[in-house]
Amino acid sequence: MTIDRLLETCDIFQATAQKLAECNPFTCGDDDLDEFFAKDSLSYRSRLLGKTYLFCLKDNPKTIVSAFSLSNDSIRITNRLTDEYKEQFLEDTELRDKTMKRFPGVLIGRLGTSTDFTGRGYGSAVMDFIKVLFRTNNRTGCRFLIVDAKNNPDTLHYYEKNGFKYLIDDERLEAKYVGIGVGHLPLNTRLMYFDLLNLKVDNEE
Repeated sequence: MTIDRLLETCDIFQATAQKLAECNPFTCGDDDLDEFFAKDSLSYRSRLLGKTYLFCLKDNPKTIVSAFSLSNDSIRITNRLTDEYKEQFLEDTELRDKTMKRFPGVLIGRLGTSTDFTGRGYGSAVMDFIKVLFRTNNRTGCRFLIVDAKNNPDTLHYYEKNGFKYLIDDERLEAKYVGIGVGHLPLNTRLMYFDLLNLKVDNEE
């Protein structure tokens, strides 16, 4: 599914208390995500910790097709990142000439597609929408999309399919980078990123 097709079938709304009350219950097959979108997203919004958006059907605005949340973040180059992975990241992103310790990005904190619409391409279309949004309407300097992807094959495959890379391939080294002891392996989530400069757009300024 293309972005154009997504926008032909759906409208996008901010997840406010009023909008959520108007919509049918949303379920994406993950209880934690469902609870976040139904309840916690409003707390995040009121505390300025993140904003959640809903794609709802044009012909049935009460039906949420997909939901996602966004907040500010960065990729941090700390002494917990091994030289190998630091050099690989700087090489892949052509940022070797920069001495920055933090590279700006936006965190896709939550993303889910209704179980009624899975397998139709909505998930990838929503991701494409987010990519284009920050590539073409980049008001503050946002280089990367960042995710803490749930560490299961389906979720990781989704992000890999959509062009995301692991900051650190090795789970043991990622555990040290995020300050989690290796005794807690396997990790619950994997840190991945998408370089927005890899997305070519027309009429680029």
